[in-house]
Amino acid sequence: MDYSSLLIQIANQLYFLNQKGIKYLNIKALPGLEVKSVINGLEEIISKENVISSEPRENITTKKLQKYKENIEELPEIDLITEKSVKVDKNSIHNLKQKNINHNFDQTTNLEDSQIKSVSLSKILEKYRSCQNCALGVTRKKLVFGSGLSNPPVIFIGEGPGADEDVQGEPFVGRAGKLLTKMISAIGIERDDVYITNIVKCRPPGNRNPTPAEISCCLPIIKQQIEILNPKLIVTLGNIPTKTFIPDAPGITKARGKMKQYEKWKIIPTFHPSYLLRNRTAMPLAWDDFKMIMEFTFKITQS
Repeated sequence: MDYSSLLIQIANQLYFLNQKGIKYLNIKALPGLEVKSVINGLEEIISKENVISSEPRENITTKKLQKYKENIEELPEIDLITEKSVKVDKNSIHNLKQKNINHNFDQTTNLEDSQIKSVSLSKILEKYRSCQNCALGVTRKKLVFGSGLSNPPVIFIGEGPGADEDVQGEPFVGRAGKLLTKMISAIGIERDDVYITNIVKCRPPGNRNPTPAEISCCLPIIKQQIEILNPKLIVTLGNIPTKTFIPDAPGITKARGKMKQYEKWKIIPTFHPSYLLRNRTAMPLAWDDFKMIMEFTFKITQS
């Protein structure tokens, strides 16, 4: 997570503490500068990895690059860019990632705008946290609202939470989520530097597809999220989110990789990570889509 995003996250959490009547925090009493479970449900806002450091920025950037290098080494395990039909030079990918990192993380974030967006998203979450507008509200464990940067260049939208997401209350944290995280890392950015959510916010029982009625109940939420986040690009993962925004779109195998328009936002559909886990031969096509995402969003192409 970059320095600006960390400041935004801290400001947002402090805002919530203030709203709940907590006015002071005794930082000296918190070992390792960790703030954990100050109130019920409060997530860790500062970890030992993200403690604000006096290190020179170039050292921090070097560590970030090393982290990406380690992620690249893991990529062959998921066959993302190493299918027999696709030969990619690891050095060229590493250089590409370095270009993306320099382009993305050297940008100055508008802290005030990001904080306003973060607070707006939090208000929507509070409004719908106890939503019972459809039957999914009865069977869910946790509403899965979304997570990520409040001023993101890209939003990734799936169809609905699975079992792991239902338990943790976070989107894409299971096997499909791990694959999505690696795919995002492969284009030179971190998961925390995008926003990830789903069309429906509660798990459909048995991981079945959400019904049109369930999608309709959640549509106001996702539309408000998009309006507030106002990304440069929306990436729809699979048929359901793609057809939610582009009703006349063909199936995902034909729609993927083709730029679409939803109101004022550009959309690139691609395969859902869970589909890729079942159909490894589609990995090279997904990699082509992610290169397109990178090229459109950051104006950087692979040499």
